Amino acid sequence: MGWERAVTRHVTISAGAKVYEIAGPQAWAELCRRFPLEVTAQNGEDWRLTTGRSGRWVIPDWTRVAGDYAGLHLTAAGYLAAAGTVVDVDADTASVIAGWAPDETYWLTDAALVNGEVQTWVRDTNSRHPVWAEQPQ
Repeated sequence: MGWERAVTRHVTISAGAKVYEIAGPQAWAELCRRFPLEVTAQNGEDWRLTTGRSGRWVIPDWTRVAGDYAGLHLTAAGYLAAAGTVVDVDADTASVIAGWAPDETYWLTDAALVNGEVQTWVRDTNSRHPVWAEQPQ
């Protein structure tokens, strides 16, 4: 993919932090039903052109979601099953999982604490099989 450098950080998750697992379109639809934020005016035309569906669109209201969950995790299977497609929320409302990557977690609170030193990795392409090596600090 052309990547030559990566940065990693050790993250500690607070004990008891609740993470909502998005393993498919049903989980996303449930999140949208529980915490709806209408985005028809902002995204409706783009999502109509992308999906062919006209109507009311919602996404989860992240501020409200943060009251119940510290983070949200979109599984790789959930991404493959639903990203970029229409997710029916109810009879007249839908959503789209947009802007996420597979197996990605978004933290809505400070439950995920970065600690330890930053590690930088560089891709060594000098051998037949490229390898990642830690860059000295």
